[in-house]
This record gives sequence, C-alpha cells and structure tokens, in this order.
Amino acid sequence: MKWLSLLAIAFAVSCSTKVGNFKEFSLEAPANLEVVGSGPVEGRECSLAVGNNGWYNQSIAEATRDALTKAPGATGLKDVTIKGKHGVWLVLNCVYVEGTPVVEKTAGKKK
Repeated sequence: MKWLSLLAIAFAVSCSTKVGNFKEFSLEAPANLEVVGSGPVEGRECSLAVGNNGWYNQSIAEATRDALTKAPGATGLKDVTIKGKHGVWLVLNCVYVEGTPVVEKTAGKKK
C-alpha cells in the first residue's frame, strides 16, 4: 500500500502543469505617448489543448497584435495585463492581453 501511495504521488507531480515563470516588471516607456481610442482593448490567442504541445503554446505577441487591430492607428499598448486560461470550452487554451492602446507622437519637422 505504501508503494501505491508513492506511485500515486509521483504520477500526480509529473502530470501537473505549470503556467509559466511570469514575473511582474516595468519598462521605461517613451514620454511622448498619446492614447488612441476611448479605453482599453483586449486581444487573445487560442489553440487546441491536444497533448503536451497544446499546453500554453499560445503567443503573447499574437494576442497583442489582435488587441492592436481593435484600435486603428495604435502602435503599442501600455498598462498591460496578461492572463492565461486553459480548458476554455474544454478543448482550448488561451492567452489574453489587455492594455491601453497608444501611439508615439513624433516632433514636427522643421523647415
């Protein structure tokens, strides 16, 4: 019975999934940013959760591009939040990116 318990623990540990090693960080953004649109936008990237290749293979970059399509003229996001969900509708894993769309203002050219 003791071996069965150890085997069950080993199986549970080896089958657990880890979302990732995300850490909170901050970058120094350009000071001349202008908000585009009326508020935050959200983008997502999802894929099928089939086998080990489907667990959190989603791209944060693709989710960001999806968010930027919802704010025409925006070239980036600020105040970004990233979330991951697995088992969406039982078969999908998704990464969500939400942030305020911005564009960097450029100084006018002098003649």
